[in-house]
Amino acid sequence: MNGWQERYWLLKQGRRVPAAGERRAEDFVCCEVPVGEDAAMALEVFTSREGAEAELWGMERLAAGEHYPRAANQYRERFTEGEPNETLSDRVVELAGYELVEMLDDSGIPYVLIDPSPVDEPIPEGLRIELAAAFAEELRRLLLGAMKKSRA
Repeated sequence: MNGWQERYWLLKQGRRVPAAGERRAEDFVCCEVPVGEDAAMALEVFTSREGAEAELWGMERLAAGEHYPRAANQYRERFTEGEPNETLSDRVVELAGYELVEMLDDSGIPYVLIDPSPVDEPIPEGLRIELAAAFAEELRRLLLGAMKKSRA
């Protein structure tokens, strides 16, 4: 496993707001992922705000019944030009690595799906599906290593 970082982004589930200071995996977007011949739930975890917003935009477009690739491209161009859509951005939540670890430790979510492609685009061959416990443990090790380095 590689590519661990200190910040991650998740998408709020629906429009509800979790209680102040309380974050549960169930409050964020999860999807079904293939596991062998079965399927299981996975928390969608993004390593960039842009990736999370692209996913959210795809979800919004599909919900609205829009199927125009040009609209998606215009939306992405607006983000690269620094014009964020506040309504969509409010649903993107940034978490520190340790917050994500705590949330995963307290959840029953078995997997995480890291940087899924936007829902309105083709699914790539190699999805990054990790066991939630293994992902949290590796992230915990990374964070502890970073803390030890900063103290030295």
